[in-house]
Amino acid sequence: MSHARHHARSCFNWVVGAAVLLSAASVVACSGDRIAQPTSDGDVIPLDDGSLSAELGKPVPIEFDTYESSRQVVHPSVVQFPSTWNGQRMWLALTPYPNSDTRAENPSLYGSDGGDSWIVPSGVTNPVARTTRGYLSDPDLAFDPATNELRLYYREVVEMKRKHRPPRHQADIVYLTRSTDGVQWSAPKVVVSDMGRFVVSPAVARRTVGDWKMWSVDAGRAGCNARDTRIILRSSPDGITWSVPSNVSFAQPGFVPWHLDVQFVPQLNAYWALVAAYPLGSACTASSLFLATSRDGVKWTTYASPVLARGGIPQFSANVYRSTFAFEPSGRGLTIWLTGATTVQRAGKGKSPVLRWSAAVWRTQAQALLEHVRLERHAPIVADTEPTFLRRLAIENALP
Repeated sequence: MSHARHHARSCFNWVVGAAVLLSAASVVACSGDRIAQPTSDGDVIPLDDGSLSAELGKPVPIEFDTYESSRQVVHPSVVQFPSTWNGQRMWLALTPYPNSDTRAENPSLYGSDGGDSWIVPSGVTNPVARTTRGYLSDPDLAFDPATNELRLYYREVVEMKRKHRPPRHQADIVYLTRSTDGVQWSAPKVVVSDMGRFVVSPAVARRTVGDWKMWSVDAGRAGCNARDTRIILRSSPDGITWSVPSNVSFAQPGFVPWHLDVQFVPQLNAYWALVAAYPLGSACTASSLFLATSRDGVKWTTYASPVLARGGIPQFSANVYRSTFAFEPSGRGLTIWLTGATTVQRAGKGKSPVLRWSAAVWRTQAQALLEHVRLERHAPIVADTEPTFLRRLAIENALP
């Protein structure tokens, strides 16, 4: 991914403002494609301006320049520093995902001073990793102050290629690469692997010296089409050598966890997690975003109402996917960087719809967010029959 710019792209004609969101008309005007949210895609819950406080705020679309020029992104993970670290106060990893094309899904790095406008840091060439055995997804950034190292964990999905048929999943492997400047990275080291099972969305947090934790979603052999998943936890003294996994106490009634980001918040002496989860009986194409909190990373408190439900804003009409966050030094305010997708009907006869992926930034207050998720609202329930192309994506595990 080359330089990321927050200014509006002419093709989308986005206007940045607290109350201005992506419109379908601006997409139609530049590409001939049209936003085509199928009626069978389920109910949605738009953000109701009348119920929002000034402290809660609202998501605003942002953009990243991707190395393959699509500007479609997913899987953000952020590390925020008290002051500049190697030229940037914030470092963020993500993967491009143009129309759900896994061939472009490779970890890429960005830097920012304030979190609204992102660039590729000087000396960085995106993507920072590639594979020929499948695809790379779910990058997760962490920082080790003891060694002054930025750490990038990412997942390789190893696939067996088959003629005229979708690839078959073989293994998931989690790698670690380290850097003291964000530019030069060590050779990737395998830290977790599982033959035949999906190890989804590894999320790493360092609490203190000798106390590293990695959460991930065990999606069994079904992956995106799993009827049930579980969040598992590994521990480590150094973030390199990890224990065998153990179960955590996590329940999001009516929903199946799929992707997550976890951070230890020193100001609150607690772990916070953003969890993308999809309704029981559905598949990972239909996730909403939930909040969970924990004192020890094992027993989690969850909330029935989503942080942002699919359809909460137009650009995430199909789903809200993995998202990331950072707290202000006071522990009161936080910024959330969201990703998700909308359904787009491509121009041209016979072309099937696709998911168009994008990002947004949301500045909010911790207390307002907690009040928001404690309200008696519920994430949308997907209809029994999802659109055919979404069902196919789930069955083929063609989601990141």
